[in-house]
Amino acid sequence: MMSSTFIAVIDTVNRLRVDRSIDSFDVSDRWLRIFHVAARERSFTAAGRVLGVGQPSVSHAIRQLERSLGATLFDRSASPIELTPRGTDLWRELAPALHRIDRAVARLRDGDRSVAVSVSTSFATWWLLPRLPAFKLAHPDIELRCITSDDDERVGRDEADVWIPHGPGPWPAFDQVDLAPERIVAVAAPSIAEDLSDPSSPVAVAEAPLIHLEEGYTPRFDWRRWCTAKNVELPVGSAIVSNDYAIVVQAALDGQGVALGWNHIVAPLVENGRLVPVGGAAIETDAPFVILTRRGHDSEAIDRLTSWLTAAAG
Repeated sequence: MMSSTFIAVIDTVNRLRVDRSIDSFDVSDRWLRIFHVAARERSFTAAGRVLGVGQPSVSHAIRQLERSLGATLFDRSASPIELTPRGTDLWRELAPALHRIDRAVARLRDGDRSVAVSVSTSFATWWLLPRLPAFKLAHPDIELRCITSDDDERVGRDEADVWIPHGPGPWPAFDQVDLAPERIVAVAAPSIAEDLSDPSSPVAVAEAPLIHLEEGYTPRFDWRRWCTAKNVELPVGSAIVSNDYAIVVQAALDGQGVALGWNHIVAPLVENGRLVPVGGAAIETDAPFVILTRRGHDSEAIDRLTSWLTAAAG
């Protein structure tokens, strides 16, 4: 008997068909999986790299799928390529269905003990990796795989089971729990803090070299908002601009300027004296960091990881 998940995929494929006389099983599972990766990557070339095949093979498989469905799935004139409305309908149904199929296979093969979590490079470097030994000690039967991504475009589209996104959402398609409040404090290496005329003064901080985080999505918080909250003018110029928060933190540790520190990331570095809070009290927003899971998942390992993450974040 076919699973309800597979039947749902077949029903979706049939709804998209122009020629209803064609049997749904004429649609190759390989075509659907190639389509899934191409839709996720928004690039046939990138999909080929992920799948270990050439771009022509991806393009050929997509054409075969489109021919079988009698529907155009991608707008190839766009850059990057975009899904058509029919392609979007198929991908919305296909992505979670393939994930559930793969999870079911993994549970049969490995048991319910493998979980993939998608986090930013900075979260992985400064928060998760230092705590992995504690997780392994508490949950020795769970295999935890870490996927790093520095934008939110892949949330729900990659192979992860759990996501900690950068932005505040909203995330209506997922179950979510709060991980940590967004609490920001300006931080600097001790040598930089000592050079400030008054380390507790926002004005003194604004006069120092500032390390900026340049993000490709709507930023959660930046120096402009910090200066507005502290009632000081944003200076012109900066020491470093990076789109990777892990580099921002490392630049602050190296004494290259003052950085904005998200408390749940920099707190251990402050506690051991490698960074010093400057510029007065921390600022807390109304946009906490959250943990996302697929709605309706049935994995005990995912629930245990989520509980551990919230407990470890305090």
